Amino acid sequence: MKKNPAQSEKELRTLLRANKQTLKTMTLPQALRLMAAFYQDARDYDVVQAEGDGLVVYDDITNRGRGTRFEIGIVRLFCLPHNEAATGPQPALRLRLRLCYKLDMGIVTELMAEDTWSYDCWSVQDMARVLQSVEKGPAYQLLHDRIPAEVNINLEETTYLSAEKHPRPDAQQNWWGVWDQF
Repeated sequence: MKKNPAQSEKELRTLLRANKQTLKTMTLPQALRLMAAFYQDARDYDVVQAEGDGLVVYDDITNRGRGTRFEIGIVRLFCLPHNEAATGPQPALRLRLRLCYKLDMGIVTELMAEDTWSYDCWSVQDMARVLQSVEKGPAYQLLHDRIPAEVNINLEETTYLSAEKHPRPDAQQNWWGVWDQF
């Protein structure tokens, strides 16, 4: 029997503890390894058949009440079973690991001039391409050994459109996987 994706946050936190990691000291490479291992090993969730379990890594500039930050997020989107005949927004859960960095001259001069980016995959076989793309990028090169100002894990209810599961280049990156927020 397949598991309910609502359990995914608890399972990710269990994996975090099993790896003897804490959010407070997590680096970008550790976060990528954690989410990649979780995506690869925890595959028995009750999701739709075609592209029902996705992984995306994005960057964005955000302000969530603690000042403007450079954010790198790793999202696992669970597309929940639904009425196949429906054409509108469908239910989903978004498990997001966010790493937020305070702005400094390196971020301002090297990263803020770049366009935002996101890489997605809908299979474990394609995950290596996503990780490789992130690791080659300037954000990873600059931030890989820094401790973020804030790291958190959130599980959120959201929606998606079946025809729009891949992020558009102009999408607001931190809202990826959310159809009804635009």
